[in-house]
Amino acid sequence: AAMPQPGDEVDEITAAEGQGDGPLRASDADREQVIGTLKAAFVQGRLTEDELDARAGQVYASRTYAELAGVTADLPIGLTGAQPPRDPWRATKVALGVVYALILPGLFMLAVLARASSPITVGKVLTSSAVVYVTFWILGVSVMVACRLGGRAGGQPPPRSAPTAAVAAVTGALKAALAQGRLTEDEYDERMGHASASRSCAELAALTADLPVGRMDAPARPPTAEDVRIGVIVSVAAASVAAAILLWQPGSGLAFLAFFIAAVTVLVAPVVTVGMLVDVRRQKR
Repeated sequence: AAMPQPGDEVDEITAAEGQGDGPLRASDADREQVIGTLKAAFVQGRLTEDELDARAGQVYASRTYAELAGVTADLPIGLTGAQPPRDPWRATKVALGVVYALILPGLFMLAVLARASSPITVGKVLTSSAVVYVTFWILGVSVMVACRLGGRAGGQPPPRSAPTAAVAAVTGALKAALAQGRLTEDEYDERMGHASASRSCAELAALTADLPVGRMDAPARPPTAEDVRIGVIVSVAAASVAAAILLWQPGSGLAFLAFFIAAVTVLVAPVVTVGMLVDVRRQKR
């Protein structure tokens, strides 16, 4: 009996998850990822040049995930090919998370303590900090869970009570499928015609039954050097306003409000700008 080779083990969990996607339409990005796997197999001597060319042709002719899986069925699942695309805003999102989890609760706590009529003690500061930070964190986690549940629900059939919204949702899904290479132009035109003529939610749902509707969000625009430049300008402007108010020391409530907004901006904008700068540099690599 042949001994198993390193990398030949089958990840049963991944395989089971992929079975449900078999009849769904694959995108151009999915096909490019399989092409990357075939190239890696060729470099490692698992495929000849003729086999690489033949399978590449099969990949570009494949319409579903099942057809793509058949092209690499005799290759190790762990074979490294094209890497999944990195979120272009990942570092910026981390920066926003830091702002929300650490900076905003601190500012809110300071505002609460500043309005307190009783003397401020260490115990009061610790108690207020615990309550404010835990509240912010619970709200943040709740919003994240709600967003994820909402994303999963995006693949469900349109609600029966809103046919107009259902048509708009299906139309948007078909446009995204065309842009991502999941549908040809002829298929898109045909389905759009059916969508406008559909009279029930069941007919509309059938038009996207072979599309991964919940995973067809439009790709996010990557951050640019212009975004970083704007962040730097905002940070400098906020710092200048805060410094001017401190030097001038006006006693009006409007000046205090302007100083508070400038101070918050000085704390938040540089953190977000650094995140965008990291994302921009990652794109250039």
